[in-house]
Amino acid sequence: MLSTYISYQLIAKDIPKSIARIEQQPTVDRDTQYYLANITKVKSIDDFVKNDRLFKYAMKAYGLENMDYAKAFMVKALKEGVSNPDSFANKLTDKRYAQFVAAFNFAANGADATVYNKAQQLVPKNYALQVQIGASQTGLAYYQSETAYYATNISKVKSIDDLMGDSRLLTYAMAAFGLDAETEPAATVRAMLEGGVSDPNSPANKLTDKSYANFVAAFDFTQYGDQTTTRDKVQQGVPAGYVAGTGLKLVEPSAQYIKSEADYYAANISKVKSIDDLMADKRLLTFAMASYGLDATTEKPQQIRAMLEGGVSDPGSPANQLTDKRYANFVTAFDFAQYGDQTTSRDVVLKDTPKIYTTESPLGLIPPNADYIASETAYYLANVTNVKSIDDLMANSRLYNYALSAYGLDPATQSKDLIRSVLAGGVRDPDSVANKMTNKAYAGLATAFNFEQYGENATTINPAQQPTVDMYMRQTLEEDAGKTNEGVRLALYFQRKAPDITSWYDVLADTALASVVRTALGLPDSFATADIDKQAQLFEQKLDIKDFTDPDKLTKFLTRFTSMYEINHPTSTAVTSVSVLFAQPTSVGISTDLMMAMQQLKF
Repeated sequence: MLSTYISYQLIAKDIPKSIARIEQQPTVDRDTQYYLANITKVKSIDDFVKNDRLFKYAMKAYGLENMDYAKAFMVKALKEGVSNPDSFANKLTDKRYAQFVAAFNFAANGADATVYNKAQQLVPKNYALQVQIGASQTGLAYYQSETAYYATNISKVKSIDDLMGDSRLLTYAMAAFGLDAETEPAATVRAMLEGGVSDPNSPANKLTDKSYANFVAAFDFTQYGDQTTTRDKVQQGVPAGYVAGTGLKLVEPSAQYIKSEADYYAANISKVKSIDDLMADKRLLTFAMASYGLDATTEKPQQIRAMLEGGVSDPGSPANQLTDKRYANFVTAFDFAQYGDQTTSRDVVLKDTPKIYTTESPLGLIPPNADYIASETAYYLANVTNVKSIDDLMANSRLYNYALSAYGLDPATQSKDLIRSVLAGGVRDPDSVANKMTNKAYAGLATAFNFEQYGENATTINPAQQPTVDMYMRQTLEEDAGKTNEGVRLALYFQRKAPDITSWYDVLADTALASVVRTALGLPDSFATADIDKQAQLFEQKLDIKDFTDPDKLTKFLTRFTSMYEINHPTSTAVTSVSVLFAQPTSVGISTDLMMAMQQLKF
């Protein structure tokens, strides 16, 4: 029989080839084909747990196969999700549960959980949000109306319940701090507000992203009670931050949009022979009014018609009576009252109006209309899955513009070199370009188009699909190795987990990892009963934990482990049964508190 060291090396030197052999096993192949064919049909937690074959496959992929009977327990974890630091899964010591829930994130993504991909679902949603929420620097009517509503009503808010009871106020308030009330679970928002910011360990303070902490600091009901909304931070600070709310600032329409609207106007305006004709074509009307600083989407049709019918020849006409001369300028150009069906043949309509729209409009060029948004979104969804690299994305200006606009970044002013470095660096490294930028919209973009982590699969990957299959294959590989030599399984398991180890307490919390370290250091099993802080201190004295992220140093460490394991468990007398260490790979058995929690659940 081969030694532990040689057996491990034969597998580890070419993991893909070793996994390919696992994939060819008839049972594994059948189960995987079934999983991939059916997981996307799962639309709810109930669908998931009621399909034993799918559920058990997924649980095994995350090393939880010995818990696949505890469905009520897993339902609770799935329902609470992972957005809240105090959710059930996040509070469990064993982090595999949180990883599982994050992959099957029904709490956040609902029926789309098993097909959700940020590049496909999140980006179009963000794009629509950019048009809906906020305004350009010039101040569109939407921004003005929402700010007016906020200013009028915020002082009436005396509690968390009051704020959460008015979705319009809540949306505005959260947007000022770069948060989207539509995508944040209400339970998470409430937990953050109730926790306040006075306690360093409050939910908001525990998050690395300080957007929530800033929001809660403004709406700190735990400290200021019913006087919270009378403070300047709420009265003046929130409106000031609304437009600049991270990632929620509306960018001006692209040059492509402006050209398409100008072309449509040029091709069709001469066909307009009356006020009725102009009012009937919303696209032409929108363009014409925008040229004179008016937004047809917010002006009442009766008002527009009254202005046009009154003309400008009479000093007492509706348009002339307004102090604001934008309507008078618009009616002067489209003066059907004076020129009749010849109105649109005049230069002021044919030449001056489109020139004003494209070069001088003080409106900041109104938000793209619904038809344009729909057509751009349809194009994006039809083509984004073909994007396999940063180069692909940047080469397609239409997709590139859409993607940047979805995160409040103006493609016309953004440096392409900067965007490339943002995408290339990804978000896994805290010191990546995206993570170091003050504007978190860059990190949002890099998260949605995560080529650094997922490569050519960035625009199609979903953790519930192929990543789960990949984990299942790796788990099966390790289990198969353990049937012959559990030392090989230990080494393979450590190799897989090593990059995520950040402290010795991570190691000590995982029985299998701790066993590898003790064996490599020649420590007796009885050392596991010593004070945990003393164990961590000794490990730190003997090893540099950073070495586990270095492939060469990790290989040397595992060579040491497999050699020591062979000495302690000579292959000729190796126990072939799977050790209790792997009854549950990352923690032996089920903890007492976990058992008590399970006793209170029924399925």
